[in-house]
Amino acid sequence: MLDFLRRRFRRMRVETLKPATAAGPRGVRFVVGDRNRDMALAMAAAFRDLACVEVVCGDLLDLSPDAVVCPGNSFGDMGGGFDKAVDDFHRGAAQPLVAQAIGDRCCGELAVGAALVVEVPGARAVRCLVMAPTMRVPGNQAQSIGAYLATRAALVAVLQHNVRGGAPIVSVAIPGMVTGVGGMPFAESAAQMRTAFASIVEEKWRQVAHPAMAPYALRGVQGPAAGRAPRGGA
Repeated sequence: MLDFLRRRFRRMRVETLKPATAAGPRGVRFVVGDRNRDMALAMAAAFRDLACVEVVCGDLLDLSPDAVVCPGNSFGDMGGGFDKAVDDFHRGAAQPLVAQAIGDRCCGELAVGAALVVEVPGARAVRCLVMAPTMRVPGNQAQSIGAYLATRAALVAVLQHNVRGGAPIVSVAIPGMVTGVGGMPFAESAAQMRTAFASIVEEKWRQVAHPAMAPYALRGVQGPAAGRAPRGGA
């Protein structure tokens, strides 16, 4: 009872900017949000037409989801930003679990565009960490498509985790991607994240019959905005 009341109180500290009005694939509840209000507002604008996504402003850990997406680097260093908050939430237990998983399953380096689900034994909340690096090593990524690649990889990892069996991930929270050390503008990050949801959650990947049709495929040829899928597009 006490644990329930604590979770209820923490949830009240988070502001809902856009509610979810429908469930996602396989019943997964998606929440995107950020403690930075400007980023949260950019997400609310980008996701305004996607019914299965809730957008919040506040600490995602206060929501006590089954899983959170950790957008660090390829080597699993959780020494800063949202990753550090996740490790602190688990009292330092997350970092060694992540390092071991990346070592065992990826020979020490998890590529951008790939993701791993790492379970935290005994955790009552945030029991799964979805490691989805936005950059290989820390540095400015403002001109990259790291937010799209990492968000897409995280969504695939969650849905595949549920297909494989075991304890399903029913709720997953995703913070703003590449907006810290990466330096990506808020609107660009939110747009890339929305494009990732279009690809996986709305299954627009099925419409990609040629590599040139993929989101951002022509970006390097025609400039920063080229290749961006329209909201809800592939």
